[in-house]
Amino acid sequence: MSDFTVIDLEPWFTDSDEEKGRVVDAVREACRTIGFFLITGHRIDPALVATMYATSRAFFDLPEETKRRIPAVGPVPGGLEYFARETERLAATMGQETPPDIKETMDFGPGFGGVPWPDEPEGLETVWRAYYAAMDGLCRQLRGILACAADLPDDFFEPHFVDHLSSIRVINYPEPVAEPLPGQLRAGAHTDYGFLTVLLSEDRPGGLEVMNLEGRWVAPPALPGSFVVNLADSLMRWTDDRWHSTPHRVVNPPTDRRGESRRQSIAYFHNPARDALIATLPGFLADGKTAKYPPIAYGDYAMDRQRRASGYRGLWVA
Repeated sequence: MSDFTVIDLEPWFTDSDEEKGRVVDAVREACRTIGFFLITGHRIDPALVATMYATSRAFFDLPEETKRRIPAVGPVPGGLEYFARETERLAATMGQETPPDIKETMDFGPGFGGVPWPDEPEGLETVWRAYYAAMDGLCRQLRGILACAADLPDDFFEPHFVDHLSSIRVINYPEPVAEPLPGQLRAGAHTDYGFLTVLLSEDRPGGLEVMNLEGRWVAPPALPGSFVVNLADSLMRWTDDRWHSTPHRVVNPPTDRRGESRRQSIAYFHNPARDALIATLPGFLADGKTAKYPPIAYGDYAMDRQRRASGYRGLWVA
């Protein structure tokens, strides 16, 4: 039996309470177990996804000296951030000391600072903003489904997402040019620290692995047209750890398949607003039980996690 449920969201868009209930039940079960699931029927335009992928890849194909002119931190609201290869250690967010991850990334969020968007490749900013808007719409639906799965009104989470701090990250995992250092991975084991993540991944050697309930690393299936969704730490805290934000990593490709292992992932990190209070939700504490975590503003929690991964950066703009 697979650890990963494939959930068709199309019934959620119908008028049938029974059909919607089946979607909610499937999501609730995934939240209680591995904290990961795949979605189809999401209504995201495949042409937009293909353009987003191709345009982002064209950026990573630029000469190194061109890309390195883009600093990682900048003051422009909604600007671009670029992190060169081996400048981040995601395992550090879980207290593990490892060599830096073998990847390079671009990041964008309307509430974050960056630098002016580059002129090449043409259309980069336009397609990123379009993709962000499409993911924002999808996550409005997922928020409603998750609220219902928690036996709450479907609009329960909406006040926590006014001026939310969501962002896109596109990650390039290049073909290896040398042996990795001991303990070095494409992305070290970590959990995400927002609400949920919607990931477009590729079927390439050296990919995503998730720790299942038995403590084994397992790879989600590569299903064309689907997205991988995983819960993140803020939602786990909201549910007093009853729902799972599960450790995951990106492993190195086998030695005999390095030549076909370049990989690109597109992640939409759906995060609450800076001042959203993460406190245990109704229904997730038994009578007389004390919550595992004190209430905390999402911005304070996120800042601490980001500092561990790559040092201080401007998480948001004023």
